[in-house]
Amino acid sequence: MRRHPELGKKLQLLYSLRLNPALKSHADLAEILGISRQAVGKWARGTETSQGDAIPLSQVENVATIFGISEHWLTLEFEDFEAKIYEKLEAESRLDIKKPEKISVSLLPNTPAKIFGRKNDLRRLDSEWNERQTNILQLVGFGGMGKSSLLNAWLSRLDQKGYCGARRVYAWSFYWQAAKSEVRSSGDYFIEHALDWFGDETPADGTPWEKATRLANLIRSRRTLLLLDGMEAMQYPPGSRHGLVENPAVALLLKELASDNSGMCVVTSRLPVADLTAYEGTRVRTVELEPLSDKSSIKMLKSIGLQGSYHEYVQAVKEYTGHPLSLSLLGGYLNVVHKGRMGDFRKIRSLLDEQEMGIAAKNLMHNYLNWFQGTPERALLFAVGLFDREVSVQNIRKIAEEDTEISGLTEELSRLSNLQMSYVVDRLKQANLITVRENGTASLLDCHPLVRDFLSDFLNENHPSIWKQGHVLIFNFLKEQAIDNPNTIADIEPLFRAVIHGTQAELYEPAFELYFEKIKKRQFSMFAKGSHHEDQACIRSFFLTEWNEPVSELNEEAKFYLLSCAAANLIYLGEIQEAAEPCFRSIEWFKEREMWLDALNIAAPLVSMLMISGELKKALNLIDEFHPVIMKSNNKVVEAMGYCFKAHALHLKGDDEDAGKLFQKSEEILTLENPGAPVSFPTISSYYCKYLLDTGRASEALERSLKTFSWRSKSSWQVAIDTTSLLASDMQILGLAYLALGDKANAKIYLNRQVELLKEADEWLYLPSGLNARASFYNATGDFESARGDLEKALEISRRTGARFGEWETLINLSHLYLQVKEPRKARNAIKELDLVGDMSIYAYRRREVEQLREDIHCAGNSNSVTPHRKALNRLKSPA
Repeated sequence: MRRHPELGKKLQLLYSLRLNPALKSHADLAEILGISRQAVGKWARGTETSQGDAIPLSQVENVATIFGISEHWLTLEFEDFEAKIYEKLEAESRLDIKKPEKISVSLLPNTPAKIFGRKNDLRRLDSEWNERQTNILQLVGFGGMGKSSLLNAWLSRLDQKGYCGARRVYAWSFYWQAAKSEVRSSGDYFIEHALDWFGDETPADGTPWEKATRLANLIRSRRTLLLLDGMEAMQYPPGSRHGLVENPAVALLLKELASDNSGMCVVTSRLPVADLTAYEGTRVRTVELEPLSDKSSIKMLKSIGLQGSYHEYVQAVKEYTGHPLSLSLLGGYLNVVHKGRMGDFRKIRSLLDEQEMGIAAKNLMHNYLNWFQGTPERALLFAVGLFDREVSVQNIRKIAEEDTEISGLTEELSRLSNLQMSYVVDRLKQANLITVRENGTASLLDCHPLVRDFLSDFLNENHPSIWKQGHVLIFNFLKEQAIDNPNTIADIEPLFRAVIHGTQAELYEPAFELYFEKIKKRQFSMFAKGSHHEDQACIRSFFLTEWNEPVSELNEEAKFYLLSCAAANLIYLGEIQEAAEPCFRSIEWFKEREMWLDALNIAAPLVSMLMISGELKKALNLIDEFHPVIMKSNNKVVEAMGYCFKAHALHLKGDDEDAGKLFQKSEEILTLENPGAPVSFPTISSYYCKYLLDTGRASEALERSLKTFSWRSKSSWQVAIDTTSLLASDMQILGLAYLALGDKANAKIYLNRQVELLKEADEWLYLPSGLNARASFYNATGDFESARGDLEKALEISRRTGARFGEWETLINLSHLYLQVKEPRKARNAIKELDLVGDMSIYAYRRREVEQLREDIHCAGNSNSVTPHRKALNRLKSPA
């Protein structure tokens, strides 16, 4: 037996808990003892001639004295040694055992109180928290490996120790807040809920990025333990974006906390968070949960109450490869069906190996359902599985008591008395198929996501009538629960859920009507208070193939509406590549029916999106393709906008001569008293004003911008169709014109306001343009920190959305900024990043400027000082 077992771990614990504040490592201990660091290491690991885990007898008393502990404690097993250390700290009041100021952990899923085979993982969690070196810890493992159970067990352990210095403890589960297509939307709700909980006065205000930044600052303002369970619900599946967090606010929050955190964030997921890869090994650490050992698996099965020989346990454990959920289901099944006889596991169908543990769990579920055939237990399990999240027994009863009698579901449940229902619930709980959470007088039922996924597939394939009619009942139930005029995410949530249940019931027309009338309120885009992610979940449920073909049960007009909604939604969320397909399909639909104006109304935002995403050539091709359509419209306003779009594209291409001619044609129409045609198309003034500004005619740009605002004040035909984004663009150019002419007071007003408007309109694709414009004001007034802040935010958004043009312009402007503040190395790095954006040579309107910029950077590097910029480059170039 080793004299001082697990000595290395014991010393690391003593260092991490600062029993002697002067000691943080073997090197520190060795220095005090007057020996080499290697000697201390050899005590723990041993050498060729010594066993290890033994402090020399001559040094035992010294080590114990240095740390203020008993020599005898060093001879204890690690778990007992750890307990002694914590007892000592608590007795000395050196461990902060005061309860946190605020705790919220009820949103974590219910899990068994006792876990098996996770002592090392619990110790690792303790160590990471106590050492205060890790900002984010990831617990990664296959579904059903016990990640949530481990988290709950660790919380119970921390609770006994007063949470070891945590001032606030906040937990959230993404997977248990929503299911399948709705899971992405829970990120928006989480951010607002967390902001409110942490004390933000206006949790609904701001962009997703601003909300995430505010939340990160609130979290790290005090030592906080943040627990985020089920992150896989927010992550992209295997593919080009494998492991990235889809919700931009949640992604930014994680990166913010990874870079700076006074506490620790624990994330559980089925796959590592790809957004955190850059921080891995330093501020982010990952623990991969392994299958349970044979010994722990047997302990788990015995705790469930099974009886059998050791050989039978070993055989069963090997069959189930240490997968905790499968073992739990196996134990529950044998307990209920075979009266706890371990040997009867052989009567269950053979299971596949570890790599397909999900199939193993599904095989067990088949056995359960066969056993519960024709019973109310099976009906209740179906009901819980049909709901997308936790549901109360009371609500299940309400649905079961509806006039519709469904064999295998409501028929069995409607006959149960309260007492009988409680027995049914207990039996399913005993079988480990559901969890039960008491919330006041309500009993809330739920099941593991793997179980729910199985039930969904099973009902859809094997009992389509139960699947369909059950969702009909839930659709009607949720529709009745919703309020008439929803204005917040919480208000709208029952409607979003109802629509999805309606589509699962194949009630496509009623579900569409609910979506069209109540959620969208007959508008094309999502209203400001809604969640674009939840909106996408609704839209997706109407599609047979994603963003390609809506269900055939809807009429053509409804299909087009959904395609258009999908395109707008994808643009809002920055999914540029995905947005193109529904845009083109909608355009073709209108063109085939010679609905030219409608086709152009969809083509216009598509052209703008292509230009801002770095696809200027495609934008020009599309404009040329639509020239015959524009001519067929026989509408002067449409002609003017055709000229305007083409001119703007040519200006970006560097062809200012041809651009000027087309802008002139457009202006001839826009300045008419009467266009002689219905105004069913928005006019754009900012493109021409930008052209004037970029070509050195600031006074003309100001005059023309003011004319646009004069039209607004008179409600002239030119602004008969107006939008927030158009107003923001006009304010942006007006502010830049004032800035160019030296009127900084007016420039500040308009450039601040246009950023606010773009944020309010959720224009994430175009917000970088607004931020770049405001950065030019900050740069001109010497507020370089604010300029840098706007540009860094613009760069983050552009990269997130894939707007290559925005990224390109921002990097150019950052290079200018770094040169002005005499940081040539950063300017050089920005130019290097510029070269990585891709081929942007077609955007030639800033070519000479970039060439001069490279020369200035080269000179600055050679002379170690910044050469004077040309006067024209003392301001940042105005963005598109």
